[in-house]
Amino acid sequence: MRVVGNRRMKLIVDEMVCIILCSLLWGCERRELTYYMEAEVTVTADWSCAGLEEEKEEGATLIIFPQDGSAPRIVLTGEREHTTVRLPLGTYDAVFLNRSFTDFNNLLFRGYDALESLEAYAKDVETRASTRVIVSSPDKLASATIRNFEVTGEMLGNYVAPVSCDVSSGNSCKMHFTPIPLVRRVQVTLNVRGLNNVRKVRCTLNDVPLSVFLHNGHAGEELGSQEFTVGSPVYEEGSFTEGKLTGMFDVFSLDRLMSHSMTLKALLVDGKTVVEQVLTDVIVKEKIDDVGSITFYIDAPIPETIPDVKPEGSADSGFDVDVDDWKEDEEIDIPI
Repeated sequence: MRVVGNRRMKLIVDEMVCIILCSLLWGCERRELTYYMEAEVTVTADWSCAGLEEEKEEGATLIIFPQDGSAPRIVLTGEREHTTVRLPLGTYDAVFLNRSFTDFNNLLFRGYDALESLEAYAKDVETRASTRVIVSSPDKLASATIRNFEVTGEMLGNYVAPVSCDVSSGNSCKMHFTPIPLVRRVQVTLNVRGLNNVRKVRCTLNDVPLSVFLHNGHAGEELGSQEFTVGSPVYEEGSFTEGKLTGMFDVFSLDRLMSHSMTLKALLVDGKTVVEQVLTDVIVKEKIDDVGSITFYIDAPIPETIPDVKPEGSADSGFDVDVDDWKEDEEIDIPI
């Protein structure tokens, strides 16, 4: 009886040990499966085509859009060339852009819910005679898009145990972006007769987009006008009355196939006369540099000679392109 009792007790103990071991093993497996629910993805960017050398110390923003329709994820990074992000199983689209949304002076953003609706638009816009006018050029903006990035089961937990992340194997754990400019530089040259009578000049270019979509760089459908100034007078050789005024500003885009018009308002050297002229059929040309950046060029004559006036206070022409001074003199501040 004693032998049988000892055997029975031994069997009971062995069963308890097995139950405990199985419970421990099952618990470990469960913890492991729960732990490896994300993959670490390396994000890199090549900014050489973005035209943003002056911003190389600035950060960037990554927006990740799950294709299952769940909320997008916004990741701010202080290092614009390299960062990491962890993602669960799924397929994603992503946009990478310079700076954070709140770091721009003259840009705002909307349409955060979906990749196709994410849009940058001009911040400083006024409505004049039923026309929306951009009064401050948008900041430089560059972005790149990756579509259909898939996080597979083989990629989960790669931050704990090494997994295959070879692009050729289809298990890439890396997103690489090459941002390109979404804002273009416009250089304007106006050929002026009667330049000696001009003190300050403001212009508005019509049929300018008011926004741009980040995922493809296409301009928004709404068109308006954009205000800019020209100055830096240079007289033609041997002439005291004819020469050129130049200016520079930034736009979301320009349609070279569209006939543009431009309005010019000039304050003359008498300090009170304001001349307005309209330039029609303004031709926009473009030039692409070695890295693919596009610059638009406008070279146009103003249609009429600026009339002669007596300079205010002296015989000096007094040409001065400081627009801020013009704005302070309220009796001659003529909105376009």
